[in-house]
Amino acid sequence: MEEKNLSRRAFLGLGATAAVVAGAGIAGCSPAPKADSSASAGSGDAAAPAAGSGNPTEFVPSFMNPPEPIDESKVTETIDVDVCVVGLGLAGVCALREAADSGAKVIGIDKGPDVGYRSGEFGTFGSEIHKQLGIEQPETQEVVNELMKVMGNRPNAQLLNYWIGNSGADLDWYIGTAEHELLTSDSDVPTDPEKPYVFPERCPVNENYNWREENYPCFPGMVHLLPDHGWAMHGTLEAAQASGAEARFDTKGEQLIKEGDKVTGVYASDEDGNIIRINAAKGVVLSTGDISSDTEMLTYYAPQATKYGVFFSSMDKSGKPVNTGDGHKMALWAGAVMEDGPYAPMTHSLGTNSIGIDPYLMVNKLGQRFANEDVGAQELQNQIKRQKDGVTYQIFDSRWPEQLQYMPQCFGGVTHYVPPEEEEQYAHAISHFAAGYASDSYFQGEIEAGSIIPADSIEELAGKIEVPADALKATVERYNELAHKGVDEDFSKVSSRLFPIEEGPFYAVPFGDSGMLVLIGGIDCDPDLHALDAEKNPVPGLYVAGNTMGGRFLVDYPVTVAGASHSMAMSFGRLAGRNAAAGK
Repeated sequence: MEEKNLSRRAFLGLGATAAVVAGAGIAGCSPAPKADSSASAGSGDAAAPAAGSGNPTEFVPSFMNPPEPIDESKVTETIDVDVCVVGLGLAGVCALREAADSGAKVIGIDKGPDVGYRSGEFGTFGSEIHKQLGIEQPETQEVVNELMKVMGNRPNAQLLNYWIGNSGADLDWYIGTAEHELLTSDSDVPTDPEKPYVFPERCPVNENYNWREENYPCFPGMVHLLPDHGWAMHGTLEAAQASGAEARFDTKGEQLIKEGDKVTGVYASDEDGNIIRINAAKGVVLSTGDISSDTEMLTYYAPQATKYGVFFSSMDKSGKPVNTGDGHKMALWAGAVMEDGPYAPMTHSLGTNSIGIDPYLMVNKLGQRFANEDVGAQELQNQIKRQKDGVTYQIFDSRWPEQLQYMPQCFGGVTHYVPPEEEEQYAHAISHFAAGYASDSYFQGEIEAGSIIPADSIEELAGKIEVPADALKATVERYNELAHKGVDEDFSKVSSRLFPIEEGPFYAVPFGDSGMLVLIGGIDCDPDLHALDAEKNPVPGLYVAGNTMGGRFLVDYPVTVAGASHSMAMSFGRLAGRNAAAGK
């Protein structure tokens, strides 16, 4: 797998132009459907209306038109298995291993050169790690209710219930494939930072933070697999292979094979273009990732998301991103349907390591305050996107070190100031972007890098960030007035995080458009992960997991449970593999 050398925080802090450059080279198709194309047998689709039919709701994009059936005479190899897993990212590798452990003969294929993975953050509940570290976590329904609330009650609550009830045991299963060290807190230091270790983020919980009192709570319990997620991914792959599974890379799933209504296999192509027929007697699991690197699909399903640069680090042999909706398309051609939207772009801002997204005053390019700053990372980006040029500035003064302790212990938040005499002791935590530790030295380094802009006066600061000085001065004066009153009469931020900006030097942190990590929206499915057709009936033999499945996240990606996407991919990948192996 080819990795881009760009940290998650660095990418998500990019301005709009830089984000687009980071995502440059992403291929897609122009939305030009075949007006004369009709669905192949068994697809369940009618003929596609012409693009110029006059009714945009009847427009059918070209990716929905099934390709010509594979010519059986072109097949160079036939493989007979119980289960075939298409896509070997996190969900796929977990499906592969669970199917093999369940006694099925299973093969997994992926069009990339290796397993696909990115960061190793996992939001889970009730694992042995949480028990060992004494991490208090909320009840299942408390989490489900909050997630449903922030996502407009659109996800499948049955799926969320399953995930929360099983994610802890699934994490233990997932990381148990490799030797690793468990750090005891977010300030602990690994014995060898080059060897596998588990880092508990925001542990222990800050005594000033009570998630039950937050408007945008962030539940505790996220762990980070370091120094790289690869040790758990490859450990799980090796465990699957030890149980008899086969894995083939540089092998792309092309079309599903159906006998009547049932999916019975997959046609695939290898790196030389040879066609392989894989007969899967019990089922096929599609776990090929999201759709964000297919421009036509992205434009059709989430046009608002096309304004973000796409960052995806897993590439195929030719250097193209692998998240092009291959599984979604194959499922659609076989009669399944996409879930109802709106789909959720993962576009959260993270700010700098020293200040993060802490809710200091934030202004736009007009020098105006525009919202309550005390929100989650995703919600913050939503407001930034509405501002002129998608650019805003975090404004604070020299008293930031004493104020961090009152900030929310959320994903992207910074809550601990480390004095100079303790910097060496806390060096690991300070340099880790999600730990929430800051120091004078690191702060100064970010000034030198241009991430933090200093000034001796508000007028000078306005000049440096090129906003109207009179407007910024008036905004700061109004903010200070509210801070001294202890009541935010303008946007209702809690008084405990309403700090006056009076003692220089003064600082600004620019925020721009974040990049988009994934666009979450997938094939409609039931709680057993069967792909569903337009009548909500299962497509026999077809299962979905990870970013190919629907029902997990809609409207917005919630940072209520940081690392939820990875955690769900793990749990639902495992469930899909188990159900496919059982033919359930």
